[in-house]
Amino acid sequence: IRGEGYPLGQAWGLMRDFSNGGNGYINTQEELEWAKDTYDIGTPRLGDFKYVDVNKDGVIDAKDEVPMGYGSIPRISYGLAFTVNWKGLDLSVLFQGIAKASRAYAGMGVYETGKDGFFTGYHRNAWTKERYENGEKITYPALTATSSVSQRTNDFFIMDRSFLRLKNLELGYTLPANLLKSIGISNVRVYIGGQNLFTWDNLRFNTFDPEMDNGVSYPILKMINLGANITF
Repeated sequence: IRGEGYPLGQAWGLMRDFSNGGNGYINTQEELEWAKDTYDIGTPRLGDFKYVDVNKDGVIDAKDEVPMGYGSIPRISYGLAFTVNWKGLDLSVLFQGIAKASRAYAGMGVYETGKDGFFTGYHRNAWTKERYENGEKITYPALTATSSVSQRTNDFFIMDRSFLRLKNLELGYTLPANLLKSIGISNVRVYIGGQNLFTWDNLRFNTFDPEMDNGVSYPILKMINLGANITF
């Protein structure tokens, strides 16, 4: 959906209903009967998301989708780099990140139905009747082997993809020149470095990188390297 006044890549979706102290899910048979009479987006089940009838026309459909978050294009891109040298030691660091960016996540790496089935940490606390009745932590709607109304674009799967990443780090040491003269070497520097070592983000899961477009993209790798520079 593109509209005047909204950024490119603006996500639109359904809002979960937390009114009356609810948890955003269809928890009871009474709520389920209401959803069956109201949902025009598929057949609801216990444990599916309970949505808000935004336009109050008595039907949950695409007309109830509203803009959420920011666009997929970051409003802020930033970085921080510095180098320190002290008595033969040198340290260089590069941080990079983005802010004010959102994305609607779906498919492989997000839904439990992706490809031949995808089940990971945040699916472990999916809605079940027993978990709800026991007041246990619930982090995902009721699992399914097919698609469900919970997989409609909504404010659960539209996430803040802002992140800060330690992109590069290198620590080196240059040996004193007077120790090298006797062996005919003018300079030796040894170092250890890494790329993509740490990432801080706001995603609900750790199976997706905030820089990736989808769950089957080639992952951004964490790398560590050792080396030496020798000058004769």
